[in-house]
Amino acid sequence: MQKKNKGFAFRLVGLILGIVGISVSAVAVVFSAIGLYQARRCKKCKIETGV
Repeated sequence: MQKKNKGFAFRLVGLILGIVGISVSAVAVVFSAIGLYQARRCKKCKIETGV
């Protein structure tokens, strides 16, 4: 048997890694926004973080 699409596995792995990368980036942006909001809220009410 001969494969018609040479390099198909590399394209598939690249696609999967790209999707995972986009998902991780989106989650990182959301967590960053939440962290910035928490820091601003904590600064306004003068709560000590204990760090």
